[in-house]
Amino acid sequence: MRKLILVGGGGHCKSVIDTVRRLQRYDEVVIVDAAYPDCRKVLDVVAVGDDAALPELKKAGFDEAFVSVGSVKSTALRRSLYRQLKEYGFSLPAIVDPSACVSPYARLAEGVFVAKGAVVNADAKIGRMAIVNTRAVVEHDCVVGDFAHVAVGAVLCGGVSVGIDVLIGAGATVIQGIGIGDGAIVGAGSTVVRGVRAGQNVKGLVK
Repeated sequence: MRKLILVGGGGHCKSVIDTVRRLQRYDEVVIVDAAYPDCRKVLDVVAVGDDAALPELKKAGFDEAFVSVGSVKSTALRRSLYRQLKEYGFSLPAIVDPSACVSPYARLAEGVFVAKGAVVNADAKIGRMAIVNTRAVVEHDCVVGDFAHVAVGAVLCGGVSVGIDVLIGAGATVIQGIGIGDGAIVGAGSTVVRGVRAGQNVKGLVK
């Protein structure tokens, strides 16, 4: 009997729940959220407490947990929750929507979320806790770093290297072979045709 804890009950959690239900992999799913008891239920999944409930849930046979908090400007909360779950000994699965196209030659690390209609092509490598959001494209030979977020409809052409804690905004395009440094933010709708330094925020046509 497989049991899953979702940590965080906000908007991103709804996307994760929908995928988890479509996978039909888990017999029991619950949410823990710092807003409990205000967060009592998300879609059809019940919140059973805040983070303090995690040790008891582990004892009750919940061996898998997934961080269902999204990230836009900061990955600090996702990082903190990840460390907490690892300390408690939870396994963090990669969760891939059935509608996504993920090459058998791609590699997904723990805690990755690949959303509806996304593509992860051959020899792509997706790091720990990264998000490849709805209809995003990660082409062949790309590397997406830990805790990075490739947002809705963004496109990474072949051989792009994305560092840790990077946000590639919704609808952005990064052309082939470009490197995006750690902690950089690429604004929504941008087109990136040159490298982006670590910590740099860019938008529009980046050349």
